[in-house]
Amino acid sequence: MRAVINTTPLISLAILDRLGLLDELFDEIIIPGAVFREATAVRKRYAGQIKTWGREKVLNIKNMKEKAALELILDEGESEVIVLAQEIGANLVIIDENKARRVARLKMLETTGSIGILLYAKELGKVSVVRPLLDRLINEGIDIGKELYDRACSLSNED
Repeated sequence: MRAVINTTPLISLAILDRLGLLDELFDEIIIPGAVFREATAVRKRYAGQIKTWGREKVLNIKNMKEKAALELILDEGESEVIVLAQEIGANLVIIDENKARRVARLKMLETTGSIGILLYAKELGKVSVVRPLLDRLINEGIDIGKELYDRACSLSNED
């Protein structure tokens, strides 16, 4: 399976020191140029880890017109994730922001987010528990609502 990833899931997996999960779960993981630049900005705490792991996974989009149209409602990284996924025929976009996920689905793209990746990893036996990982993300400033947290714990049989 081929997947295109956005900034927040990259940072979330870096926080957990689990970027390698992406290599275990997918045949190919692609990072749009704008996402890589945002995730590896000097001020970002996990920039070095993301840069080391992801520099060979970066691909730039071609359709700047479609990107500009999407940027009327989404940010640059989200727009590039969707455009790149369409350009390369990706099976999945990994994106956390709800509006961007809705737009991706309208474009007939399958979506998941950071929590979906963790649940999938648990299902495949790549991680043993999800709840402590969610707790760590929350402690590091990643916004996970109570309803989503509870649902993830329930789906992972950790409620």
